[in-house]
Amino acid sequence: MKKYQTRDWVYIWLFGALWGGIELSLGTILHVIFPPLVNTFFTGLIMASAGCIIALTGRSFIQKPWSIVLIGIITALLKLVSPGGVKLGPVVAILMESLLMEAAVSLFGQRLRTGYITAGILALIWNFIHRFVMLRILFGKNVVEVAVMMAKSGGKLLGIDEKRLIAIILILLVVRVAAGTVSGFAALKLGAEIRKRLELKYGA
Repeated sequence: MKKYQTRDWVYIWLFGALWGGIELSLGTILHVIFPPLVNTFFTGLIMASAGCIIALTGRSFIQKPWSIVLIGIITALLKLVSPGGVKLGPVVAILMESLLMEAAVSLFGQRLRTGYITAGILALIWNFIHRFVMLRILFGKNVVEVAVMMAKSGGKLLGIDEKRLIAIILILLVVRVAAGTVSGFAALKLGAEIRKRLELKYGA
């Protein structure tokens, strides 16, 4: 592993705190505004997309292995000490999303666009799979039971009969893939633009 400099650790804490701040502020607000859709579509989609953009933008400043995972760990720690109490689900989601993003970016190396977009897609797909995994672990629900729950709330959102379970699940998945693609691309462009402006202003 490449040696981390003081500046790298500052960026890790900065982007970890930013992601954590979004989780504690925007996440709480969305859970209050959209309670029926909390774990199925809207809130999870927005939070995963925001986390993806922040973590991957951070990666453009800390171009070293495991930097995204470290950002995710800082975020998870902040989530653990939040006033709302310890909630295992969001912490697991944050750590898994950061691991998947790290794996994608590392795998594609210098092919940044491919790596970032793949990272975004993997993170958002995990956001979809996460509910199946956690409801199985915490409540013993099987795949069919979780799929039916998602179809009910997803069907209400999409205006589709909940009996069309497969179509609803596919739509929810496709939307997350699209959101992951946009998030990865946005992070790549955002990181490059911020670095460019900083270099022009401070020469660093």
